Parts: sequence; structure tokens; C-alpha cells
Amino acid sequence: MLLTRKTQVACAVAVALVATAIPFTLHAQEAASSPDANDEAAVEIISISRKRPESIQEVPIATTALGERDLAAAGVERPSDFIGLIPNVSIVDAANVGDTQVNIRGIISTRDAESTFAYVVDGVLMTNPNSFNEELLDVAQIEVLKGPQGALYGRNAVAGAILVTTKEPSDITEGRFEVGIGNEGYMKANGMITGALSDNAFGRLVVSTSNFDGHYTNDFTGEDDVVDYLEDFSMKSRVIWEATDDLKLDFRAAYSDVQGGAINFNAVFALPTFETIFQEPAFFKDVNDHDFIFAFNVPGENNQETTELSLKADWDLEGYDVTAVVAYNDLEETLLSDGTSASFYGYELTPQCQTDRATLNNAPTAIGGADRTDLFGNFFAPFGVFPPGIEFQGVYGPYTPTACDGYQFQERSQSDFSGELRFTSDDLDADLRWIAGLYFVEIERDVVVAYGADTGAGFLQQAYVPPTGPNPTDLLFSDTFETSVYSAFGQLEYDINEAWEFAFALRFDREERDVSNNVPNVNASGLNGNAQGPINPAFGVTPAGIPDRSRSFSQLQPKATLSYEASDNVNWYASYGVGFRSGGFNSIGTEATLDFWFNSLGTGNPGDFVDAQLQVTDEYDKEVTTALELGMKSTWMDGKLKLNAALFDTQVEDNQFFEFFAGPFGLLRAVTTIDELSIQGFELDFTYQATDDLKLFGGLGLIDSEIEENRNRPLTVGNEAPQTPDRSFTLGFMWDYEVSADWLLNWRLDYQYVGETNFHTLQGEQTPTIWDFFGAVSPNIPPGPHSQDFSNAKRDSYSTVNTRISLDSENWEVGIWAKNLTDEQYLQEVIPAPEFGGSFIHPSALRSYGMDVTYRF
Repeated sequence: MLLTRKTQVACAVAVALVATAIPFTLHAQEAASSPDANDEAAVEIISISRKRPESIQEVPIATTALGERDLAAAGVERPSDFIGLIPNVSIVDAANVGDTQVNIRGIISTRDAESTFAYVVDGVLMTNPNSFNEELLDVAQIEVLKGPQGALYGRNAVAGAILVTTKEPSDITEGRFEVGIGNEGYMKANGMITGALSDNAFGRLVVSTSNFDGHYTNDFTGEDDVVDYLEDFSMKSRVIWEATDDLKLDFRAAYSDVQGGAINFNAVFALPTFETIFQEPAFFKDVNDHDFIFAFNVPGENNQETTELSLKADWDLEGYDVTAVVAYNDLEETLLSDGTSASFYGYELTPQCQTDRATLNNAPTAIGGADRTDLFGNFFAPFGVFPPGIEFQGVYGPYTPTACDGYQFQERSQSDFSGELRFTSDDLDADLRWIAGLYFVEIERDVVVAYGADTGAGFLQQAYVPPTGPNPTDLLFSDTFETSVYSAFGQLEYDINEAWEFAFALRFDREERDVSNNVPNVNASGLNGNAQGPINPAFGVTPAGIPDRSRSFSQLQPKATLSYEASDNVNWYASYGVGFRSGGFNSIGTEATLDFWFNSLGTGNPGDFVDAQLQVTDEYDKEVTTALELGMKSTWMDGKLKLNAALFDTQVEDNQFFEFFAGPFGLLRAVTTIDELSIQGFELDFTYQATDDLKLFGGLGLIDSEIEENRNRPLTVGNEAPQTPDRSFTLGFMWDYEVSADWLLNWRLDYQYVGETNFHTLQGEQTPTIWDFFGAVSPNIPPGPHSQDFSNAKRDSYSTVNTRISLDSENWEVGIWAKNLTDEQYLQEVIPAPEFGGSFIHPSALRSYGMDVTYRF
């Protein structure tokens, strides 16, 4: 179901109108009144990290929890908002709306592979990675668990788990309506209503819509709402039915329709020899000094439609509780953007490329050019685009306003059905407590990555477009992935005495994975001079057809924890845990493409001149993480100061790492593995209630990592784990001031620092590039070697400040807020492409500010 923007806004307004039509009751007003400044400080946060309620200061896991008041005061609306509050946890959100990569203690989520953390909403494990980047609506608490959590949370929890608890429906009718505005065209409206549906059934409905034009402008079209824009419509409902005194049913349904910008990258070369030959520093430039120009002619569009349904049943039986969960999720996602093929002259002689180059070039007017430095930068610094008549001599950039770079289309659609049956002992004071359960999930995912010609006739957004179509396909990867997972798990917690507890958890996962090819055995359109064979190179290896593939992965995931209550205020723990992430498949044709262009086969292929010696295959192994941790949780000064710390040592086998390849074929995404990765670190966090009105908080994260073995790129041994800053810290305060008996002023400020970050395993070591081939066969490129050097591709450290000030009464709240208050300009992501000899980079959001008004009843 696709809803128009007018319909979405109407739904949000309708919720508000229905809400305001309901008569006020004194009880509802009391329930909706603003919290006292000291209420949350006095209430102990309850953790559900071990699938039962426990004090967060006693649970033997490194976990950070944010309660409802913290989330509201910090202005948390999307995952990146709360991730930035936690040391040793970071996020990259660059390519498209759902393509987030979360790093927990040096283990990073991987594009085109499984997640590295379990994402659980109201006790339901979400199996679709895009679910994580939905708007956070009506949330009561968020917990971030660090370290392998596979024993209880299963596959993919190699780095940790993130648990989101939303607000339960109430038996009292109440509601909320909020509107907000901000800079760069930001607008939002959301409404919530909850109440009794019957004597024993209660419902809650939330509707939200938001629009954001973005910080950046397309310099070619002049449009300011087509680069990093975002339009989001979400509906979430929850119904709880207390069927009997012992049985409670919890039904959740959610729908979201998101549209946003996609592939907003610029390119920066890392070719020292080009800098020397052409006497141009731009060929070996620090990525942090880049001046961004977005000037694409193909609109970057990312469309996502998500549907989520789940039912959780809780039975309270004699001596134990039974929980049963079934869930269904469906994602339909497409992505269209400009391409990169112009860099290798693939479409140089097509009529549309020739027409565009007549007016869209940065050659000086003195030699007959158009001097469009606003679109390409200064001539040959580093990009140089000539008018027609001077062929195959320019240095083209990606994502340009010309048709010379073609286009790319991606589709990622997934549906999954999962279930869990869990038995839990219900006596929390017993010396022996236990959990046992079974879990399954069935996943079907279609992945399409297509590249082709931009003829100026528009774009059919589909996997294959024939040569007679407006945008013919020249390279296509299209596969259907099917996954079946079966698990059994359990945990025992035993109180040895009043001070010591030993807990042991164990899980067995078996994952069966199949992939089938959907690419037709046809040739490319003939428009791309570099792509004259089948549209998938795998047909060159198996011309009779590409066979289906199947693999199974299984793993035991134990976790042992010994905890010691040294006093009423100090708890120590030591743990050993194992996490597991399934292996999988790259798109069929990946290995054949890379071998032809980059590896020496002795057949006269371009790779004979490059000889990169890559070992990228069409499948990759499972990842296994083993971690040791020693932690302390403490409370001091009559409960005013909470101080927690942890030391950890993590060893990762076959760490899955995303690699990006660019060449005459276009772009190619693949998952490789780092054979052995070692990570050690330290964490510290504190919360101090300095006065009744002032709370201080902060945290520190330190990481020391090293690649110990990497057969795919042996030169990287000794380097740091990619995308892992060696230090990060946060600091902030929350201050309350009673303006009057009816109004409370709240001010929260958060400061975050993130250290220098490498984004690739190569961090200055020189390796071959495709320019070695062009230097051997083209008179326009001097002979090589032309190796890349990523010593200038490290992201600089950066710091941001977010703040929110609100004035709150019984029914009204007015808030003003700012994110990145100091307007820090830093890179969000660097995607090095070694064999291309450069990186694709994306900027972070600039300063945002605005005002929200909320009415509660």
C-alpha cells in the first residue's frame, strides 16, 4: 500500500482530531502530566538484557540504558541520535536511508551481509536490517548491550544487542499531538492515542509524518531538496489483550513509507604517481579537505516500504512462564542513482554523452570549452572534461551531470517469518533460575544491482532493461537468497551464595542458505565500449547457465559469567562469550568480474597488467567472535553517583568486511573476510546527580585493534580494524528549573568526540590499480606502476554538540533544539576502492535546529 503525502498528513491530523474529541478526565490529566525533575533519578532502571527484569546496576553485562525522559530530553528520533550518546559505539548512515552500519567495540555491520547485533523491539527479534533505521516513535527505553550476545539472542549478535521497549497501551484514554519545524525545510507532525478497547483489551496508535529538504544542493539543477532529503511516514499500533488472569497477548503492527536521497558521494584520488606526473596535488588529496560538489543528472532516489506484524503471547503457569512469538516482516526497496562509468570512457561515443559534453565540460573557453568549474571543479584538478572532438583524454569523475557515467539501479526486497517459544522460571528469588527456548526464521531476499546506459530518455526502475529500452542494461547481478534458521538455547543462573552468582548460557544455531540466479543470458546493449559480452560475466565461465548454490552454517554459542557482589554498592563480573554470524554469498558473477579486470589469468585480460592478486569469491565464510570481559558496576554517594567500567578482549575469525570495487565495468560490492582480527578495549561511564536539579553524565571508550591475518590483502597485517576509532568520549548535563508551580524548564546538552578513523584494511600500503592497465595500453596515460596510497584517506577526529531546551507543563510542552550546534563539518563515510585508486566520500549533516510544540491530554 503506497500512501500519497497528502494522505499521510491527513492520517496524522486525523489521529489528533480523534484524540482531542475525547473528553478529558482528571485521571488522564494526571497520567499525562510532566514528570517531576527527580522522579527518574529515584527510579531504578530495569534491564531486560537476560530476558528477565533485573537492576541495570546488577546485571553482569556492559549495557547502557536510556529511559523515556533521557530520550525525550536528548531529542532522540532516529538511531543515530542515541548511538552518539554511547562510547565505543558509532554509526555510519550514508548510501541510503536503510543502509546503516553500526560499530560496537570494533565490530562493524557489513553492507550486503548480516547485521552484527541483535535488534529486538518489545521482545521480538527483527530479522530485517532495515528495521533498525526506522523512526523511533513512542519509545519507553533503549538498551545497548556490548559484547557477543549470541547465547540468548542468536545469530548475528557477534557485537551486541540493541533492545527497544515501546510504551504499552493504557487502560486510561490519553493522547498526544506534536508538531515541529526546523531549518532546511524540516517539518513534522505526529499523534498518539491510547485507551481501553474493552474491559481487558487496550490499544495504542501512533502516526507520524516528517519532511526534510536536506543540507546540500544539486549544483547542476539548482534544486535544494534532491540530495540528502528525507520524507518519512510511519504508523505503529499495539494492542494488548489480557485474555485471562494468566494469558496476555501483545499484537504489534507497523507500516512505513520512506523516500530519500541516495548515493550522495564524491570521489577523491589516492594516486601519488599522478600527483607527480601531472604536478597536481588533487590526485593525492586528503579526503578531509575535499570541497563537495553534487551535480548529478540522474535523480538519487531511495524508496522503502516496510510492513511489520508480530504477536507475542505470555502465559503465567505454575512455577514458570511461557512466551511464544511469531513475526512477519516485508520490505520493498529500490534505489536509483548516477553511475561512474565515465571514468573509463565506457559511454564516451554515445550520442547523449557527446551532446552533454558540448555544454557540460570544464575545459577553458580559450580552447573551446564551457568552463563549467561549478560542476566539475577546476580543469584537471583532478577532473577534466573536454567538449566533443577530444575523445578518451579527459579525467572524468563519478556522478556527473553528463550521461557519460550511465546509471545504477538497486533493489533489495525481503520478507521473513519467524517464531520463538521460550520457557522461563518465574521465581526471581530462587537460587536457580533458568530459561530454555526454540527459535526459527525463514527469509527470502531478492538483491538486484544493475548498471547501464543513460540515453536521456528516462529510466525504467527494473532489473533488466533490453537494448531497445530507455536505459539499457550492460551489467546485472540479480539473485534470490533463501535462508532457513533453526535454534535451541538455554540459560542457567545459580546463586552460589549471597555474594556469588554463576550463569551459563548455550545456543546452537543451524543456518541453511540457498541462492539462485535471475539474470537472463543475454549480451550487453553495445553502448558501453567496455562491456561487450554477457551482462553477467559468470555466463562467460558457465555459458550453459549459472547453477544454484547451497551452503549450511552451524555454531555453538556458549556464554559463561561469574559475578560477585562485593558490597551493596559494588558488583564485579567476568564473562566469556562466543558470537556467530553466518557466511553467505556474493552476487553471482562477482569473482569472474574481478578476475577479468584485476587478477592475472594469463589470457591477455586487463588483470594481467594489474595483477592485484585478489582472493574475492562468490561466497564467504561464517564469522566467529570470542570475547573475554571483566567489568564493574558501582553506586556511590548515597546513590547519587553511578560508575561503571569494563575491560574486554575480543578475537574475531573471518571478520566479514565490505569491499567496494570500481572499474570499467562500473561498480561492484562484495563481502570478503579478514582471517584474524584482535580487539582490546576499555570503557567507563558515569551518571552523577550533583543536585536535585542537575545531572551530569559521560563516558569514555578506548580501543586497540590489530589485523593479525588477512590472506586477501596480506599487506594489511598489523593495521587497525577498519571503521574503528581508537577513542571516543561523551559528556553532558541535564538541568531542571522550576519556573513556577505549573511550568518546568529542562535543558540538556550532549558533547561527543570521535577519534581518527580508517575505513579500509589498507591504510597506506601501496597496491596495484586499474591505471596500470591503462598505462600499458593507452598513449594518454603514462606507463605505471600507478599504485594507490590510502595514507590520506583517514577521517579526521571530530566533535559535535547537541542540545535541547524545553518548557513543560501539565498539558503543554515547547522545545527548541539544535543538532551539531557548532556546525562541525566532517566526513560521514569514506569508501576506499583500492583498485580504482581512490575513495568515495560522503559528508555528514550540518547544523540543524528547530522548535517542537506538544499537547498532551
